[in-house]
Amino acid sequence: MEITPKDSVNIEAYVNQVQEKDKVDAAAEQKDQQHARADTVALSSAAKDIQEAQRKLQAIPDVREEKVAQLKEQIEKGTYEMDAEKIADKMLKEALLNDLT
Repeated sequence: MEITPKDSVNIEAYVNQVQEKDKVDAAAEQKDQQHARADTVALSSAAKDIQEAQRKLQAIPDVREEKVAQLKEQIEKGTYEMDAEKIADKMLKEALLNDLT
C-alpha cells in the first residue's frame, strides 16, 4: 500500500491535460495550414499585361549607347548642329507646363 501526503499534486492529471492541449493545438494548426493551401490568386489579363510591360521596360537600357556614340562623334568632328529655335520652343513649353501644374 502506498501512502501519499494530503497536499501532493496529481502529476498524471497535469500531464494528461498538457498532452490533450498539444493535440488540440496541433489539430488547429493543421486546419490553419489546410486553409492557407486552399487560398489562390488569379490575375486578370490587364494585370498580366502590366507585368509584361514592366518586364519589357526593365529590359530597356537607361542609356542608348549607340545614340551617345553617334553624338560624341559628331561633336568631335564639329558636324553637330543645334537648332536654337527648337531648343527655345521646348524650354518655353516646359516652363509653361510647370506653371500650369
